[in-house]
Amino acid sequence: MKTFRLIGMALLAVVMCVNFVSCSDDDEEPIKNDDGVITNQKQLMQIKMVDSETITWDFTYDSKGRLISINHAEKYDGGADRDITNYTWSNNTIVAEDDDVTTTYSLNDNLVRTIRQTRDNSWERKRTFAYNSSNQVVNIQTTDGSYTDTDSYTWDNDRIVKLTHTEKGNHYNDEYIYEYTYSGKTCKGYFPLYSPYDSDDIFYVHPELIGLRCSQLPDQVYSKDNYREETSKYSYTFDKDGYVESCTVVDTDKNLSDNTIDTYTTVFTFTWE
Repeated sequence: MKTFRLIGMALLAVVMCVNFVSCSDDDEEPIKNDDGVITNQKQLMQIKMVDSETITWDFTYDSKGRLISINHAEKYDGGADRDITNYTWSNNTIVAEDDDVTTTYSLNDNLVRTIRQTRDNSWERKRTFAYNSSNQVVNIQTTDGSYTDTDSYTWDNDRIVKLTHTEKGNHYNDEYIYEYTYSGKTCKGYFPLYSPYDSDDIFYVHPELIGLRCSQLPDQVYSKDNYREETSKYSYTFDKDGYVESCTVVDTDKNLSDNTIDTYTTVFTFTWE
């Protein structure tokens, strides 16, 4: 299932713990229920992403404000795909079922500590989360067979200013660094585009479960390696209550071997109730 790791891992950062201090002085203090879910702000009902294709995520909640299903649809040249993921909540555990994949989220103190994915009991991927003393995520490690993927975060108070992403396998060891720039823009509620992994769509609506619910809005994400230089710039519109209504991402990708430049634009829209 394709989602957006925010245009090549951009925008994952800028996090703020919800156990916590509010990112914006104008925002009311979030209130959690017993499941660690914020209940006194608008709920996100849909994300729509448009670039060369159109992708939508429609979210359904129970009476306690907990996500219970995601209807995910993609439209592209010559075809369309749709799938539904259902979520079941119990004591310190959330189970997501999508076709033949089962994802189990294990929590402690209302924060996700591990995620385990299986397919027909024959494949397993595991993610482990580490937090600092302020319950801000500082490390996410993924293991899948011989493959290891690690995201490490550098903080400046309530902002992540750098993300270091490493990938290790039998025949490679790669590192990518992403740097974030801000100018003080904020929104009501939170900005949804912080889900760290393609399979974790639950965090678009419950980012507080991994310390990723924040109202501060990045202006730019920059990365450079030996081959490419990428700059992603972000602009926003807001609804009448101050929630983010749309985000336009303009990516500029420069090939350092021949100095060719490609530019891509992606528009995200958000529906809140």
